[in-house]
Amino acid sequence: MCQGEKPTEKMEQMPFILRPWVSAYRATPKIHIPGTDVDINFSLRFALFFSILRLTFRYALYSLGWPRGDLNTYFASACLASFCHSSMIVPGLAGVLFSQKYVPSGKLETSPLWYQDATHALMGFCTGYMIYDSIMGYVVETWQPGVGPVLSTDDWSYLAHHILTSLYMISARWNKAGHMSAMILMFIGEFSAPLMNPHLFMEKALEQECCKGLSWLPTLFAYNEQVFSALYLVCRILGSPAAIVYGTYQLLFTKKGRGDVPLWLSISWMPMCWGVQFGSIPWIITCTENLKQGPVLNGGAHGEL
Repeated sequence: MCQGEKPTEKMEQMPFILRPWVSAYRATPKIHIPGTDVDINFSLRFALFFSILRLTFRYALYSLGWPRGDLNTYFASACLASFCHSSMIVPGLAGVLFSQKYVPSGKLETSPLWYQDATHALMGFCTGYMIYDSIMGYVVETWQPGVGPVLSTDDWSYLAHHILTSLYMISARWNKAGHMSAMILMFIGEFSAPLMNPHLFMEKALEQECCKGLSWLPTLFAYNEQVFSALYLVCRILGSPAAIVYGTYQLLFTKKGRGDVPLWLSISWMPMCWGVQFGSIPWIITCTENLKQGPVLNGGAHGEL
């Protein structure tokens, strides 16, 4: 029996994929956000973990001949860390979402203890990733001496996404309801990331002198781009809008939704949900063009956003 497990709770009811998450969360000492019972220590530990991982990837790329201090090397190492995040969290989110009836406004405390802990673990893990990427990607790696961080318009957009996503997850955990509305969007949003991050990484690799001798790289990039583009369109044109529309309806226009989650909180979540969807339009256009053009086998990229 895991520490914290209720005597009446059977471990065999827990999906196997969730056991490492539950064990890790229960083994982590709790530090609560002031005024709440939401633990932040789990998130801070993974923020540190991903920071170390990103630096490890960066120096590994240096050893392979990627230029030191170059923004493309920074970006490539970030893609590798992001690949690890998405590859870890997607199976966990699937385990949580498919183990209970899906109700966007659903209350957390009515679920088994293992489900509650798995939910806190996954949302805390993702929050940790957002904290790490906000600091490393938009402060440390954009810092200019005497000036401070210098951010582009896209940088500000991604930083705002990280902050709003974190607030969504933290507020759902604080309210102990509505977590499913966040987790389904996390699942759909991250589902194509294990292919998207290699796409972005290889796009930079094709520009590096040290990778010119990898004759197989352009072909791998071309076909990965096609698969990624198709999967991204399915997620963003079908999956995400359907989840947002249903979540909006259930949270705002049903008695249960308004009873589980305060109306003011549900309303505050809506710009976050719809903003991410509308923010994906440029990528939807790019992926559509990629599929229309088909694989480009000469090593050329279709261009960046």
